[in-house]
Order: sequence, then structure tokens, then C-alpha cells
Amino acid sequence: MKRLITANTIQQEKAAGHTTLEVSLPDCIVTPEARLVASQIGLKIIETVAQKQAKLFSPTQSAIFDQVPLNEKDLSVIRQAIVANLPEAKKMDNDLIIQLIKKTIATQSVQAISSAPSKNRAPQKIKHVPSNTIQMGIFSEAGAENKVGIADVITSADNSPMAGGFMAWKNCFFPWTLNYDEIDLVLEGELHIRHEEQTVVGKSGDVLFIPKGSKIEFGTPTSVRFFYVAHPANWQDC
Repeated sequence: MKRLITANTIQQEKAAGHTTLEVSLPDCIVTPEARLVASQIGLKIIETVAQKQAKLFSPTQSAIFDQVPLNEKDLSVIRQAIVANLPEAKKMDNDLIIQLIKKTIATQSVQAISSAPSKNRAPQKIKHVPSNTIQMGIFSEAGAENKVGIADVITSADNSPMAGGFMAWKNCFFPWTLNYDEIDLVLEGELHIRHEEQTVVGKSGDVLFIPKGSKIEFGTPTSVRFFYVAHPANWQDC
């Protein structure tokens, strides 16, 4: 459990005749009021980083921590930016700030490595979705009154980087903004996509690509059924 340094803690240290108080980060939390009282009564707070790197980091993290690709000039620029935007940092030891900067960069680097696809990842099993098992639900984001049907058949739960499914509806249009890339294969009817005052009409057998960031209007004056492929797989959360 972390130790909380409060204004009362500062007063007790001063009453005990101490002129300094050493706190170990990240094992201690110093409240803003404690810092204020310390400055008022002349008690200096000395912040240090606990020597727990081996426990805080895995071997991979430790290696990255030791090899953060920043020179002293880069670190100085980052430190100045931190102090400018966080006045409280002016009271912190310079070496402590530098170590925290390196720790942050190292952590982000490890996260990037862990999220990158592995070349040695075991192949996934082939997923087979029989047509007679596909059930359409209502795509509520298009408006319940439009009764736009959707059936997601490939999702992130399949450990896939992209998703796939079916959509179908009759005689309606609805606005949509894509925060992902999408490819549509029209199976039946006509798929109308209005974009920047132009309308692209896809008919049975046609393939359409809609790039990320597009603000469009999906629709059909008759009926449509198509298969979509979206990237990334969690497109509904984008």
C-alpha cells in the first residue's frame, strides 16, 4: 500500500525537529496541501525513485528503459515542457523528472511491442459460417424506424484484424460517418452511397470501397443486401 503524505504528516515531521522529509516514488503520494504546508514551515521534501526497477519492469521493459532513444537535449526539452504545463513539477528533483520521462517512454514502447502482430503466432482455425445459421438483427444506429438489418459473422472475437457481415434493408436512407475502412460486395438489389453531392450506385456483383473518415448516406430506393468487410474489427467502437 502506498504511503500518503498529508499536511499533518509534514507538521509532525517539523515538530520532531526534522528539516527534510525523503519520500520514495511511486511508493508515496504527496498531497498538494502537504507541499504547501512544507514550503510555509520550511520543511524540504526530497523525492526519490524507489530502486524497484526489476520488480516494476519485465526483462523486456528493463531493456527498453535502459535504451530510451533520447539524448540529453531531447530530455531537457521535454522536461521544460512538463514544468511549463505543470507548475508543481518545478519542486521536483531534475533527475526524478528525467527518470519518469524515460519510464513513460519505455512503457509506451513495451505496449507497442506487445500489441504488434507476432510473426510466430500460431495460425487460427478456419471459421465456417453456414448460411442457414445467419440471423439478421436490427442496426439501431440507423434508426429503429428504418429496420436496417445486420448480421456480424466475423468479429474481433475471432482474433481477426477485420470484421465481416451482412446488411439488408428496403427503401430508406440514413447518414453515417465511417471511422474505419469498409468494402461492400452487393449481393442483391442496389446500394446507393451519397458522398459530397454525388451518388454511387452499386448493383449485384459490384464492389465498393469506402475510406476511413467518409461522411456519407447509405440507402436504397428499392431493396439491398450486401456483404461488408470492415477494418479494424472493432469498427462499431471507432
